[in-house]
Amino acid sequence: MVKVIPFRGILYNKEKIKTINSVIAPPYDIISNVGQDKYYLKNNYNIIRLIYGKDLPWDDPMNDRYIRSARYFEDWLERGILISDKNPSIYIYMQEYSIPSHIGHIHKEERPKKRRVGFIALLKLEEFGKGNIFPHEETLPQPKEDRLQVMRRCRANLCQIFGVYSDPQMKINNIMEMEMKREPLINITDDGGDRHSLWAITDVETQDKIISEIEDKKIFIADGHHRYETAITYRDEMRSKTTNFTGNDPYNYIMIYLTNSDADGLTILPTHRLIKNLPSFNKDEIERKIGEYFLIESFPFKDKGEEPYKRIEMFKEMENRGNKGHVFGMYFGENRYLLLSLRNEAIMDELIDYPRTKEWKRLDVTILHTLLIEKILNIKRDSVTAQRDITYVTDEEEMIHSVEEGGYQIAFFLTPTKIEEVQKIAMSGERMPQKSTFFYPKLLTGLVINSL
Repeated sequence: MVKVIPFRGILYNKEKIKTINSVIAPPYDIISNVGQDKYYLKNNYNIIRLIYGKDLPWDDPMNDRYIRSARYFEDWLERGILISDKNPSIYIYMQEYSIPSHIGHIHKEERPKKRRVGFIALLKLEEFGKGNIFPHEETLPQPKEDRLQVMRRCRANLCQIFGVYSDPQMKINNIMEMEMKREPLINITDDGGDRHSLWAITDVETQDKIISEIEDKKIFIADGHHRYETAITYRDEMRSKTTNFTGNDPYNYIMIYLTNSDADGLTILPTHRLIKNLPSFNKDEIERKIGEYFLIESFPFKDKGEEPYKRIEMFKEMENRGNKGHVFGMYFGENRYLLLSLRNEAIMDELIDYPRTKEWKRLDVTILHTLLIEKILNIKRDSVTAQRDITYVTDEEEMIHSVEEGGYQIAFFLTPTKIEEVQKIAMSGERMPQKSTFFYPKLLTGLVINSL
C-alpha cells in the first residue's frame, strides 16, 4: 500500500517576509544561469540560495555551494526567517494558470485559465518495482549526485517531487474543495501571471480520509525522478549508520505533491530537441535519408512577415495528425519548416532488437531518438546521454532562433506525450527516454520545506 502522512512543514515567516513572491523560485532543474542571478537579486532570503547555490572561484571542500546552502538554511531557521508549522498538516496546493506564451502555435485568445489542485504530504519511500510507486523516465548520474550533496548538507526536502494518481470518482478532490473554502495560508501570483494558493489541513479526521483514499492508488512520478532516487540513496546511507532504525524515521519519507490525473488541469507540454556538431551537415542528403521513412511536407515562407502564421499552421497540423500517427516538425533554417509523418511504424520493430514493449517502441520520443537522431543523423547514444550534441528546449521561439543564429543545425519539434502513455509505460516496468514529458506548470519551490 502507498503510505502518506502529514508533517510539520517549514514555511517562510510572513511577519518577517512581507512579500512571499520575492523568496520563491521554480524547481532548480529548469533555472538557467541567468535565472539564477535573477532570483539571487530578488531577495537575500530567496530559496535559490538553498536549492541552487552559486559556485565561487575560491571554493574548496570546506567551503562550497552545498556547505553554504546548509549554513543559509540553519541561519534562516535560527533567525526565524523560516519557521515550523504548529501542527502536522497535509497541504493543499492549487495553481491557476494559462499555457505559456512561448508555446507559439497557441493563439492568445485560445489560452483559457486552467486549474490544477493537489496535496503535499510525506510519502514513504519504496524501491521502484517493489510496490505501487512507478517512474516513467530515465535518470542521469550527475543530477543525482548534485541533489544528494544538497540533501546531505541541508538534511531536508527543499522542494517536493510531483506525482499523479487516478481517482475517477474525485473523492480526494471533493475533500480538498471543501477545505479550500477557507482563506489560504499563501495566495500569490508569480512572474508569469499564474496564481498559487496553499492551505493546511490540520484536522486529523480529514487527513485520515485522504490517507485512506490514497493508500490503494498507484503513484506515477511525473517530475523528480532524480530526487526520488537520491532520497533512496540517502535513506540507505542513514540506515547504515544506525542499528535501531524503525522504518518510520524521517529519512524514510520524501515530500511529494500528488494530483489526480482524472481531474481537469493536468497539462503535459512537449520538450523539443536541438541538434549541433553534425560533422558533415548536408541538408539535401539528410532530407533524402529522412524521406526513406517519412512523408515530408514543406511549409516555405516567401515573406518574413508571414512566418509566425505559417508556423502556427504547421504546429496545428502536427497536433491534428498526432492523434492518428507519428509526426514531427523540423527546422533547418532559411525560413522553411518540414512536417515529417512516419510512413510505417513497423520499422521500429526492426531497429530495436532488444527487449522492449510494443508501446515503448511506438512512443514519439523513441522514434525520434532511434530513427531520426541515431540512425539517420548517426549521433551515438552515449553522446545523447551526455548531452554533447543535443539540447532539450520547451520554448518554440528559442528553438527557431537557436538555428537561425547558427548555434544549432536542426530543430526537432514533438507533440505532447499523453498521460495514458506515461501510465502504460510505467506500469510495464519500462522508462521513457529522458525529457519525454514536461508537466506544466512546475511546482514553486519555497512554499513548504520538510526537515529530515
